[in-house]
Amino acid sequence: MSQAVDYSLYLVTDSTMIPESCTFLGQVEQAIDNGATIIQLREKSLSTLDFIERAEKVHELTKKRGIPLIINDRVDVALAIDAEGVHVGQDDMPAKLVRKLIGNDKILGVTCSVPSEVEAVIEEGIADYVGLGTVYKTETKKNVTDPEGTGPIGVRKMLQVLHRYNSIKENKRISSVAIGGINHSNADKVMYQCSIPGQAIDGVAVVSCIMANEDAGKATRELLVIIKSKPIWVNDTTDGRESDVRRVIAQLTESHPLVHHITNNVVKNFSANVTLAIGASPIMSELPAEYEEFASGIPNIGLLLNLGTPTDELMAVFKHAILVYNKYGKPIVFDPVACGATQARLERCRILLNTGQFTVIKGNVGEIMGIWKLTSSYKASDSDDSLMRGVDSVAKLTPEQIVEIGKKVSIDFKTMVVITGPENYMIQDDKAFVVPGGSKLMGLVTGSGCSLGSTIAAFLAAKADGKEMIGNSFDAFKAVVNAVRLYNTAGSEAATRSETPASFMIDFVDQLYKLTNGTS
Repeated sequence: MSQAVDYSLYLVTDSTMIPESCTFLGQVEQAIDNGATIIQLREKSLSTLDFIERAEKVHELTKKRGIPLIINDRVDVALAIDAEGVHVGQDDMPAKLVRKLIGNDKILGVTCSVPSEVEAVIEEGIADYVGLGTVYKTETKKNVTDPEGTGPIGVRKMLQVLHRYNSIKENKRISSVAIGGINHSNADKVMYQCSIPGQAIDGVAVVSCIMANEDAGKATRELLVIIKSKPIWVNDTTDGRESDVRRVIAQLTESHPLVHHITNNVVKNFSANVTLAIGASPIMSELPAEYEEFASGIPNIGLLLNLGTPTDELMAVFKHAILVYNKYGKPIVFDPVACGATQARLERCRILLNTGQFTVIKGNVGEIMGIWKLTSSYKASDSDDSLMRGVDSVAKLTPEQIVEIGKKVSIDFKTMVVITGPENYMIQDDKAFVVPGGSKLMGLVTGSGCSLGSTIAAFLAAKADGKEMIGNSFDAFKAVVNAVRLYNTAGSEAATRSETPASFMIDFVDQLYKLTNGTS
């Protein structure tokens, strides 16, 4: 029966959230009339008699619109009113017993929080859909596996399990909805990020953003538009072929973009000098109160997040910045410094990657291998070797292995990946482009890798793709390739003039200036 069900906007009721000016049935009716595709009636405190009476009234509303009514946990109530289905959690009545009681024609859903729970559901072979989450921290669920939420990273790991089953059981497909902390501000992100090749969630389950809204009908309509729309920060891309260099430089310098750095203290000065040298403006701000003004009021702005020294206070700053820049569709470059060195740093990366969408993830081989460990296809047996010594990569991989890992990171996180080293790899989805490294001296200058992030952010903010602008079209991949090519060209030129790190650093900044000001 599940294949005939539209799970896209799944409303879970909560009678404790109703505004004073509204009624429970009124909220549910407004949601149904304005696009909710399936309703779950959840009542934890009502007596059985009151629960049945409420369920009958809600069922009258859902039947008018021809959408299913699912009863949470209470099989007896579902049978009493002949509801279309039942949803159970991991601590409720076992799904196998529920199926025996409700029969094969009813919808059965099961909550899953980790891949092993999805595997158990699959082995039983009796559920029609799974609720995956909680995705984000939520006040409606207290007893959860991860209080901060599994995030899209956790959902994708569960989707991998589901995909293996659905790819061989097309006649008995198990659907899925993401649940937990989903609302108007992140529903598009959830729909976009909670997918892997061949498998995506079928919808989102929401509670407070409709039940607690004084205009539940409007809230439902707006949410339906959001979950069916492409997020504002999605860019179409083509390839990394040569761009018109003069046009690229003109786009960069005429735009005079602003690069907002949240980075570590060691590299701030060098990153600022590099940013200025290419014709952009740097700002180093860790004051969250001004981020909304930056992102909403400055058209050509990009954000560079450098993991650096990720204190608890700075993590809060990072998360706020990600949400604000995503809100306005502004580019974010993430530099996961030394994330392959310790589990604590990798965990910080997991939190930030779950918070929002990054345009580019840039790092050396060890750092990108660290991020690879967070992908849905990664298995612990894939790599048990040490990846880094401090901030330096010690991973030994062939070019083919580097590209393969970069592709896995790009596909899972739906982002561009830049892997630095003797060869620089720019990767998006299944395509990769290579730019030779500038000079081995760059590895001896503190901040040379971090300031590549500054350059990439500037090119993205300036939309410096070398193409003639038609409408709002912008090839972000070309802009990233252009940034890396310029940066390494400057490194190569500087290396012909300097043989030691200190003099190289000065010549390198000079060469960036000359290349972008037509004096080289």
